[in-house]
Amino acid sequence: MTIAPVSGAEVAIRDVTVGYPGHRVFENLSLNIPGGVFTGIIGGNGSGKSTLLKTIAGLVGPSKGEVLVGGESPQDARAFLGYMPQASNVDWRFPITVRELVEMGRYQFSWKRRVGRLIKSRDDAIAVDRALAMMDVQDLQHRQIQELSGGQRKRALIARALARQPRILLLDEPSAALDAVSDDQLFDVLCDLTELGTSVIMTTHDLSTVIEHYAEVICVNASDGGIIAQGDPTDILTEDVLRRTFGRELAIFSRGDVHTDETEPHEHHTLRLADELQLHMEEHEHSEGHRHGSSPRNS
Repeated sequence: MTIAPVSGAEVAIRDVTVGYPGHRVFENLSLNIPGGVFTGIIGGNGSGKSTLLKTIAGLVGPSKGEVLVGGESPQDARAFLGYMPQASNVDWRFPITVRELVEMGRYQFSWKRRVGRLIKSRDDAIAVDRALAMMDVQDLQHRQIQELSGGQRKRALIARALARQPRILLLDEPSAALDAVSDDQLFDVLCDLTELGTSVIMTTHDLSTVIEHYAEVICVNASDGGIIAQGDPTDILTEDVLRRTFGRELAIFSRGDVHTDETEPHEHHTLRLADELQLHMEEHEHSEGHRHGSSPRNS
């Protein structure tokens, strides 16, 4: 029986069990992700963030349950879905240029016939040029990908996903290895896309921009039942949720306190994270569109 997603859901997951040979990650997972907003999937290392994103992309198939992406199966949704893997999953020794890498985002594939072909039309060239410019890698387009730095590789991979001009954009840890300028540029691009109606779903373990950018947050910890919480980050990111999401990776203390006792372990010299997020919220609550995608921009 085909599942019926809730109204406004771009991704609908029902009773899904998924994992890898000898290792089950999620069991009986159910989840709805809204369309047209900036959604962050947050969690610690090994929490299942990447597996969840790969399940949505159709790269990891569930052994049980069903997934719908834009009302289609993940395989049928690939015509309007862009996906950026972690840079470590790419063979950067492959002898292609940056432009050729980005052109792969325009690759048209017939999944039923298992036959693919690259169509180099004028529209393809325009889409590739636009994606290169959006991620500021147009000056690198004739360089071999093996010559790129870590941050340049990230930007090239994002450009490849953008070249598809997707309705749904899946990004796996895109901010890792980016400098501050590139990181700001990336969020500007993604927030602009959500304002145009694109659904952006992005994994991250970095909480520093959660309140500012994400309209929806999904807290994931596969070892604690899967989905810990989902919703508006200003509502759901409580101390209990953060502890369950990040486990031992997170240390939380009273408001504004910083431990300076030299006898304390170094990892506990930190501000209380929940209050740091609250301060971010207060800082941006009067800014127009500080959580992009949560409401339409005034005309």
